[in-house]
Amino acid sequence: MDIEDASPTGAGEDNLQPRFAKLRRFISDNSFSLEELRYLRILLFEHRVDIVGELPIELVIQVAEFLDLSDLAACSAVSRRWREVFLSSPVLSALMNIFYPSFAHRSREIQATQKESLEALRRVKRARDGQDGFHFSKRFEWEHESYFKLDPEYHNNHEDIPATYAQYNLDNDDPEPDGVSASGALYSNGKIAWRPKRHIIVVDSFLSRTRKIFSVPAGSLVSPELRLVAMGDQLVVGSIDRLVVAWDHVRNVYLEKRLPASVKRATTEGPRVAIILYSGQATLWEFGGNLKSLATAPLANYHGFGRNTLTNWQSNLTAVFHPTCNRTLFLASAYDGAVDSKTVLKRVVYEFNDARHVKTFEIETAPIASRRTGLVWIRKVLPYRRDIIGFCEQPFQQDTNETFVEFDIYDRKFTARINEKFNRYGFGWRTMNSDGDLDFSVQFTDNSYVAASQQPGFDFGNGESFVVW
Repeated sequence: MDIEDASPTGAGEDNLQPRFAKLRRFISDNSFSLEELRYLRILLFEHRVDIVGELPIELVIQVAEFLDLSDLAACSAVSRRWREVFLSSPVLSALMNIFYPSFAHRSREIQATQKESLEALRRVKRARDGQDGFHFSKRFEWEHESYFKLDPEYHNNHEDIPATYAQYNLDNDDPEPDGVSASGALYSNGKIAWRPKRHIIVVDSFLSRTRKIFSVPAGSLVSPELRLVAMGDQLVVGSIDRLVVAWDHVRNVYLEKRLPASVKRATTEGPRVAIILYSGQATLWEFGGNLKSLATAPLANYHGFGRNTLTNWQSNLTAVFHPTCNRTLFLASAYDGAVDSKTVLKRVVYEFNDARHVKTFEIETAPIASRRTGLVWIRKVLPYRRDIIGFCEQPFQQDTNETFVEFDIYDRKFTARINEKFNRYGFGWRTMNSDGDLDFSVQFTDNSYVAASQQPGFDFGNGESFVVW
């Protein structure tokens, strides 16, 4: 079917609906080629009419999918009719699936309103533009913090603030600068978990303006120092050698599990914790349930690793939960391979359904730097870049080109950003001492942290307004 065949121009009134139906089927069942798009642009120019308002919604959606959020805002400002079309529920729904798929997928059971979808897109745009905007920020410290009140459901003596703080202020037990509090702080869903003292975990909630102080396990069997390794919407997870400990910071419940090896890294979502051990093993723990082993040996055997390659593959192994599929977990890793006697960089993602491996995804790129370590940072990037697992070789230099590899969790597809200067913010990269989402950004410092709100009008109390360049 040619584009001319679908045109309703000159058709009788009785023929319009069948012809529109053909056009809808053509748009819904096919993808336009570049030549067809070019020809469509010529037709639109020749007719010189506001054809956008008359296009079938399927075609408007295809047009909108090519737009960035700034372009969408410009289009919606052209006229009232363009605004009605581009901000209609079908178009917003399609755009949400591109820019904020977690919101779109979580809203399937309860259809999001047009207002909710539009506000979600605004939040994405604010977060993406935050590099050049005004923020309201505040530095938060351990003592004498007026913003956070002790949580009344957890602290029985929450009204006697001096007495509560006094019981945790043990002499000569403060962490050294650049030590525990900065390197071990975690952020998730408007909450901070950090360690102003070695023997406590503090969870601060920006939205409820409350603070909970959890005691760290102590005793002869847990003498090594606790490390915070993961935080999610329900759990704060730490490790003491082979002991994994978790606090349910919503229900105020504490549990621990003994593992076969020391904890290297972990991630958590809801009541689940995925743990990577220094031995190269991976395990899944449902809070309150049993441990399930994720078989990594067959994955390594599939690749036929040599000794050094296996070591790097195990060192890079990282777990990431799917944000909306409860039973889906990804293990991601990276290693050096050889193709036609040339070294290539391999990036690989293994999809698990619960503890069962179901599929493997791979990509290979040519190395850019001649001096490499084989170690790769693998992290879930910030929410304004969709739900993406990012791969960046260690160490990177910001003034050189890097091959930054992305894996889209929803599309199950790799993309290699070759010959692009590494842009932390543009690529949505989380740094060691900072984190954030669509609501807040956080910078961890010595024995304190600085939080900035992405929400217009959010009140931190005596916060400061500043510009981030």
